[in-house]
Amino acid sequence: MKKSNPYLNNPGYLKIDLILKGLRVDGKVLKKANLDKCRDVANIICGLDIILPHNTWATVPYAEDFVNDSPYELVEKSGIFFITDGHKSVKVSVVKTPKFYRLKTTSGIQLSKIGLVHGGYVAITPATQCDFFNKDIECRYCAGNLDIKKGKGTVYTVEEVLETVEAAYKEGKAEVVYLSMGFSETADGGVEFLKPYIKAIKKHFNTLVAVEALPPRDNKWIDETYAVGADSILYNLEIFDPKLFEEICPGRAALIGRERYLNALRYAATIFPNGTVASHLIVGLEPMESTVAGIDFLANMGVVPILPVYRPSSSAKLLQYAIPSTATIAPIYGYLYRAVIANKVNTNWFRDISVVTTPLEGRFFVGDEARMKTFIQNFYKSRLGLKAAWSLATLRRKLKVKVGEPSDHSER
Repeated sequence: MKKSNPYLNNPGYLKIDLILKGLRVDGKVLKKANLDKCRDVANIICGLDIILPHNTWATVPYAEDFVNDSPYELVEKSGIFFITDGHKSVKVSVVKTPKFYRLKTTSGIQLSKIGLVHGGYVAITPATQCDFFNKDIECRYCAGNLDIKKGKGTVYTVEEVLETVEAAYKEGKAEVVYLSMGFSETADGGVEFLKPYIKAIKKHFNTLVAVEALPPRDNKWIDETYAVGADSILYNLEIFDPKLFEEICPGRAALIGRERYLNALRYAATIFPNGTVASHLIVGLEPMESTVAGIDFLANMGVVPILPVYRPSSSAKLLQYAIPSTATIAPIYGYLYRAVIANKVNTNWFRDISVVTTPLEGRFFVGDEARMKTFIQNFYKSRLGLKAAWSLATLRRKLKVKVGEPSDHSER
């Protein structure tokens, strides 16, 4: 008798296992779900958005060749969808491809090239160039999926980004707008470039804005990022171990420096609200004890560690690392949850992210007592809660700083 897969009973374990192994999906099932084959939509990253039990969002690979070996299959019965391992099944919800992906801006650009939905937020990269590639010092795990042509990427206008946000907002897909950019060798870390986008989005939409940028040379730009309307900031260190950081992220190490990342994160945590400053640590590219040390270091200074799992890409320069197993890495997410709770770091801002296991989802890897701490999360998931979060963020900013002026915090 085939042994049942225990991961089907736990959305945390199941999410990680699905991200690593993918999901087999028959074309007939896709059609019944009214889904587009992702490669037909502006060549966007392939992934099927699924809501697992306990409202756990996951973007699951389903079109790549490696999913043929996955133990999981998506099946449909009378309009209801299940994930099965051939022995046991769990009911899930399949999220339809956003309608706005098929729309175009007034300038003729397909919106799916500008904004992509990942759970509760829409991700937009207004400038698709990363100068690390031009200098051949890109992060070794990066596949170079930015649109680089002879050293130059595409730059979308504020109007094109606003049209994308508006279309996503109308579908309820823009509770949070996530703005990011590649490396640009400027003192401000890219904030000056992103500023008109942030201000325009905050002016026209009742939504939250998260910014992923590079640590600026001076802390005054962190003040400015908050002052112009960013609700959250991410400076992604990626690798905590000093030596591996230099080897895997040569551009970040040479042109920014590990210490500047840590100092910028520490300072940002004194400016932005609790739980809105974050940094990625990639699971699988350094020893687990190093990742644990990074979790402790970041959480201790009020920064949210976010732990994406590394999956080698054939077009990246870092192929020697094996894909980690779910059983091996799962405990680190329980450790993450306990660390942020112990340091009283708010876990409600970084939630409903489909491409990574969030700190709040770490509760699935610890005891049942952790589930009692989800009341506030459920509140903020409601329309009332989202309005409250937006209003509180706006009020806090008005009390703390004046737009265009630095706060009272000096350079540290």
